[in-house]
Amino acid sequence: MKKLRAKVAIATLRYTLANKWESISIDKISKKLKINKKKISNLIKNKHDLLKNINRYFDHQILESSKLLDQSTPKDMIFEILMMRFDLLNQHRKSIIRIFNVLIKKPQEFILLLPSFIESMISMSNISHIKIEGIIGNFKIKGLLIIYFSTFLVWLKDDTKSLDRTMTALDNYLIRAENFLSILQR
Repeated sequence: MKKLRAKVAIATLRYTLANKWESISIDKISKKLKINKKKISNLIKNKHDLLKNINRYFDHQILESSKLLDQSTPKDMIFEILMMRFDLLNQHRKSIIRIFNVLIKKPQEFILLLPSFIESMISMSNISHIKIEGIIGNFKIKGLLIIYFSTFLVWLKDDTKSLDRTMTALDNYLIRAENFLSILQR
C-alpha cells in the first residue's frame, strides 16, 4: 500500500472522531494532511473511495501482520486473521462505529462496498491457505463474508478489552461453517 493511501486512511479515521461522516470531503482530508488536493484526488475520487481505502488499509495491515503468524490449519489461520482485523477495527472503534451508523441508514452505499469486502475475504482466505477455486471456493468466500459481518455485529456490542464475545462468536460461526462445508463435500 502506498504511503499516501495509508496516510489518507488514517486521516479519514481520525477525522470521523471529531466530525460527522457526512461532512467529510477530499478537500478536508487534503487540508488535514497538508497535501495538495490533486495528489489525493489522483488516488481517491469521493467518499466511497475513502471507505474502500480504509478497507484496503486494514487489508494491508493484516497482510503485514500475518507474516508473523505460525502456520496452522486453515480454520485456525482464518480465525487468527479475522481476529487481527477485529483488533485493528478496535483501534479505531469510535470511527468505525460512526461510519457504520451512517452506512446502516444508507444501504445503497453499503452495497457499493461489497466488492471491496469480497476482495478482503479473498485476501484473508489466501493468507489462510483456504482453497477458493471453483463453486465450493466461491461458496467459501460468500460464507466467510457472512461470518465476518455476523461477527462484526457482535463486535459492535463487545465492550470487553480482550474482545472475548467477538472471539467466541467468530469461533462458533467458523465451527458451524466447517460442519456445513463437510456436509456439502460428502
